[in-house]
Amino acid sequence: VWTLTLDDSLVARGRGPAYGDGRVYAFGAATMYAADGRTGELVESFGDAGRLDIISEALQFQYPDAYPPGFDAATLGYQLTTPPVYFDNTLYAGVALSENHIPGGLVIAADATTGAIKWVFNTVPQGPRDDGWEIAKDTWGYGQKVGGGIWTPPAIDADLGLLYVNAGNPSPDYDGSARLGMNLFTNATVALHLETGKLAWYYQTIHHDLWDWDHVTGPLLFDVTRDGQTVKGVAAAGKNCLMYIWNRETGEPLNPMVETVVPTETDVPGDEVWPTQPIPYTARGVPMEPFCATYPMVEDPALADRARPMYTPFLVNEMIIGTRGGSNWGPPSFSPRTGLLYVTGKNAAISFTVKPVGDTLEPNQRYAGHFGNMEETADPGVTRTKTLTAYDPVTGEMAWQQTLPTVRPTGTIGNLVTAGDLVFQGSGAGGFYAFDARSGEQLFLHETQRPVSASPLTYQVNGKQYVSVVSTNAVLTLALP
Repeated sequence: VWTLTLDDSLVARGRGPAYGDGRVYAFGAATMYAADGRTGELVESFGDAGRLDIISEALQFQYPDAYPPGFDAATLGYQLTTPPVYFDNTLYAGVALSENHIPGGLVIAADATTGAIKWVFNTVPQGPRDDGWEIAKDTWGYGQKVGGGIWTPPAIDADLGLLYVNAGNPSPDYDGSARLGMNLFTNATVALHLETGKLAWYYQTIHHDLWDWDHVTGPLLFDVTRDGQTVKGVAAAGKNCLMYIWNRETGEPLNPMVETVVPTETDVPGDEVWPTQPIPYTARGVPMEPFCATYPMVEDPALADRARPMYTPFLVNEMIIGTRGGSNWGPPSFSPRTGLLYVTGKNAAISFTVKPVGDTLEPNQRYAGHFGNMEETADPGVTRTKTLTAYDPVTGEMAWQQTLPTVRPTGTIGNLVTAGDLVFQGSGAGGFYAFDARSGEQLFLHETQRPVSASPLTYQVNGKQYVSVVSTNAVLTLALP
């Protein structure tokens, strides 16, 4: 129908544009465009003739003394990795990425017609101008307050007037010596007031992250019934294979989350491992069953003694093997028909030694917060598999789980549940599956002959429902009965 050629390269890490009120919003690393959905013409009222340097504008809005007009946000390592959410003529955008050593992940509200910035929230408050500063300021050490990037779109509850985001890990990933403390609000689900961007509540799922377990999957909103009362819930899945579930009005866990003692021994100079981590429990008072492995199942006997349980810090002088997988990027889903949450996870592992960096890294050293913090790497000797798990969010009990083949060591694509009680899941090993949403029984498998690296979607045309998924350079579409 139309094609719009832009000056910028819209590097969006595989995620598409947003749509609202007849306009399409495309984005690149730090730039957003608005185009008419019918004609493809740029919307003249939006930003500078249809182009908005949204991150630079947000930094100037929030920190006018630090960032002058025209400041290039890319020089700080900021990057848009996910489309904005459109609601009531406002765009709500989350900004990454932690490993570029950014001074906090940004949540930006911008007028969808003009691009004018309405408010900005920083997941790592930098000073008194930032909401949450008094809560977070003493949870960081002597070094830079960096990280907290937002990889996935916000979720909105219009009735409550709240917006929810998941903030990622602090930086550098494996050396916390310059950031002693809990490092708020990294690795947290954060609720903000929709109109003002002010903090409503937060819950940090990992304190002083030393494993690159950025809190990335979700947030997912759902309603359930408990003791005859409707409970408004929000869930987020971790790269540590744990499912976190809260009351989205109050931020209180639906079931207990118990601060539990974890390993604290480290040889990273100057670091202090946080002594406890919150572990989700069921309504029966026992730990929730993880949706993937929390201990690396090493097949080679010669490597087995290097395996360590979850929350063991990586070391400078010893090559240990730790879990690396969990839920990563791909969204979970919820069915009001079954009352179940569905989450995709990965069983995988990683092995390396830590390169101490202290507070020496600078913003926009590309991925230096991750790879620049690793010295030597090795094969962990673990076969990678994918899991699809169903939970009852009211009780916290696992309803069923399926294990599938996969290839990639990191990243998980999401799943889709339909009103026909089907759960669809792709696999990096080249399969597209359908499962019974209630029992978990496998009902269908299409061999794609190429990896499926995207989450499925569903749509309807002339009363007929279809499910589509991207499989490398092909689009697979199936018609439902």
